[in-house]
Amino acid sequence: MLNQDQVQWFPMRVTYGRQLSVKAFLDDEGVENFLPMKTQLSKQGHHIVRKRVPALSNLIFVRTTMRHLTHLKQTRTGAEPLRYMVRRALHPDQAPGEVIVVPDRQMANFLLVAAGPEDEFTYLEPAEMNGHEQGRVKIVSGPFQGVEGVVKRIHGNKQVVVELEGLGGVTIHFVPKNFMMRSEP
Repeated sequence: MLNQDQVQWFPMRVTYGRQLSVKAFLDDEGVENFLPMKTQLSKQGHHIVRKRVPALSNLIFVRTTMRHLTHLKQTRTGAEPLRYMVRRALHPDQAPGEVIVVPDRQMANFLLVAAGPEDEFTYLEPAEMNGHEQGRVKIVSGPFQGVEGVVKRIHGNKQVVVELEGLGGVTIHFVPKNFMMRSEP
């Protein structure tokens, strides 16, 4: 059972692609949030246009208490598109229907990667996370210093992956071996 008054990271579904308006609402309310964004190139006539778009479809991360978030959803139209994500029972010790929260440590690693150079990482949907785990590592040098993740083979290449269980994750395209050290779970 979740503590209603504990500040946590909630991954929230946003209906009908309204992530940008929900983010603006949360920013105005002073509620900490993170909307993964990427640059998308498109051709308009003879010009190439760069546009920042949400990287993970219909998903935003909100850091607050469950009580406050529920209050916003019930009383403010700006929060109406937000939907709690609930866990399916994947293991016997997990309760189905439990609201998903992202542990602070996982979210900190995710945010560290997302703050890095955009051309050096890729956001992954849950279906892209398949790959045999080849060990936990901590990056000790370079632009992603401090990130902890797992080495997995993604799209045929060994990459460092920060996974948010059941939600997707982010993969760093290349980290030299001497920039990493093995870490404990």
